[in-house]
Amino acid sequence: MDYKRDSLVLQESASRAVKLAADYAHHTMKPDGHWITELRATVCFTAEYICLRRAMGPPLSQMETAEMRRWIEAQQDASDGSWGLAPGCKGDLNTSTEGYLGLRLLGVPPEEAHMQKARAFILSTGGLNKVGVATQLMLALTGLVRWEDMAHVPAELILMPRASPLSIFAFSYWSRVTAVAIMVLRHQRPVHRIVPEDFLDELYLDPMDRNLHFTPPLGALWRDGEMGRFFGSLADKVAGFAEPVLTRVPGLRSYALSQCVRYILERLDDGGYGSFWNSNFAAIFALHAHGFSTKHPVLQHLLKSVDNSLWKDHDGMRMQVTIGPVWDTALMALGLLETGLSDDRMELTVQWYKNHQILETRGDAHGKNQRLIPGGWPFQYCNSHFPDTDDTLVALLVMIMHNSEDISSQSSIRAIEWLLEMQCSDGGWGCFDLDGDNRYLNLFPFGQGNEFWDPSDAGITGRIMECLGYILSMPSFAKTGSPILRVGVVNAYHKGLKFVEATQEEAGIWFSRWHANYINATSSILCGLMYSAHDEAGSEQIDKIIASPLSWLKSVQNPDGSWGEDVASYSDASMIGKGAGTPTQTAWAIMGLLAFLPPTDAAITKGVEYLVRTQTPSPVSEADGTGIGPGPGATWRQREYVSVGFPDILWLDYASSRHGYPMIALGRWLHKMKEM
Repeated sequence: MDYKRDSLVLQESASRAVKLAADYAHHTMKPDGHWITELRATVCFTAEYICLRRAMGPPLSQMETAEMRRWIEAQQDASDGSWGLAPGCKGDLNTSTEGYLGLRLLGVPPEEAHMQKARAFILSTGGLNKVGVATQLMLALTGLVRWEDMAHVPAELILMPRASPLSIFAFSYWSRVTAVAIMVLRHQRPVHRIVPEDFLDELYLDPMDRNLHFTPPLGALWRDGEMGRFFGSLADKVAGFAEPVLTRVPGLRSYALSQCVRYILERLDDGGYGSFWNSNFAAIFALHAHGFSTKHPVLQHLLKSVDNSLWKDHDGMRMQVTIGPVWDTALMALGLLETGLSDDRMELTVQWYKNHQILETRGDAHGKNQRLIPGGWPFQYCNSHFPDTDDTLVALLVMIMHNSEDISSQSSIRAIEWLLEMQCSDGGWGCFDLDGDNRYLNLFPFGQGNEFWDPSDAGITGRIMECLGYILSMPSFAKTGSPILRVGVVNAYHKGLKFVEATQEEAGIWFSRWHANYINATSSILCGLMYSAHDEAGSEQIDKIIASPLSWLKSVQNPDGSWGEDVASYSDASMIGKGAGTPTQTAWAIMGLLAFLPPTDAAITKGVEYLVRTQTPSPVSEADGTGIGPGPGATWRQREYVSVGFPDILWLDYASSRHGYPMIALGRWLHKMKEM
């Protein structure tokens, strides 16, 4: 076998692949230099959108009805009639209930065969009595379950001081904005009679028992030794008993409600309220219940904001949980930059980022750190009170990789300073919040089916360390960067390194909160550590850290050269590192291995061969269902969801991931091959 010839052939094939990928990326770029791709999730958001349109108007058109029905039905598992949290996942009671209700609201008769199968599945998993908090909310709004049966969220929580463990600012961003709106709803208890009260009676095991049984009885929790949930449920009972007392205190409830509404209104921007589905959905109904008419400019703005998240293509129409142009743009742009195939259009991308940077609004995180000066980016077009670290680091990388002199720009300096101040006390970084490790909040019944904490995450920490390491390696930063800022970057990197050491598991790997799972975090940290390898003082320390994760990544490679890790790994330890190969996870693994191994390493070579081999034919058609769009060039297909909203509650898949990450991995591999 001629290894040199084979290597040259693979380089030529990889070069063709990245050229095709770059053609596709450039074609799908918007005129102003950004990208927007689909964010796949469950059918729940589409079902809830159908409910919203029925309640608030305008009525769905025939086209919308047909397209949404087609998409919801296509997601159903034909074998048992259920809907799961992602393709290939087992059926889920909440998702199946909402999918069934969505179709019923679209006019699909319950007698149809696929509806009967769905009903049988729902009944076999507990029926309507067992649905979770988010599904309960939609059912309560339509009068299909009683508000009285739902978990208690007294509006007076808004009045708790920030230092209180029950302050709304102890909640994670996404749960905070939704909870404030639900506080209003829980008091007002609105019912929109868009369907008869017995509309879903066929989903009760006993139609005479319409009570919710989502939370186990206190006695059962005590017997099972679940003391945390026992005391959380007990607190919920106490809140229920206290409700009449609180409402009788003169002026207290009305003042609390006014503060809830004020919180919502103060955080409205072009993305609506919180800029994702759950918060916008709850806020629309909450403000309407508080007295805002559907014609009020605020409600009109919110209704328009949610419509901006609709996605329509060859497969039908659906509602996305949110949209991520800042993230999508970064992955596509970094793919072009890493392959060396960017052109003058990247100037548009950089300017787009500068136009969307948050430089004035002091968001909620400022309350925990008064030194935090605005300078980050959100995931969405606009979410001015809630920028996040992951999007900020990738936006910053795009700017300084395109033009190294940009490191001294006000935009880059503000972004770096913001990232440094967002570092948590344990040395890691969370996503939206500082020191958000408040796990006790999920012990309350209201916390079931959500995640109330935003702790330091190994995956994000690794990516920020890679960004900071890249900055420290830049000659332009050494020449023009502030000495004080440079010291801050060095200190933050070393604090991050301590977090990495502290969170490394026995197998030498790391858990990822936001992307599946150990492959992502382990690869991200390896990429973050590669800059430490050049520091002689720390090289021995790094050698000890990296040996096990490098071996582990090689050990979990699939026979076809790919890597894959099923989202089941979040609940089943036997699935860690195992799953059908995906282009996204294969790219992550290649990037991690390339940080410390030569590009000719056998595992890396097999991974590169897999990415080259599985690229789509050119051109990309609408029927390919890429979540990006048709165009010349080529991309990669991916059925599996590899990202996370809330583990075991909401799985996600960013269409930009399956295109951008393979470009980055192949670009880095080609660059290293040329250096040999």
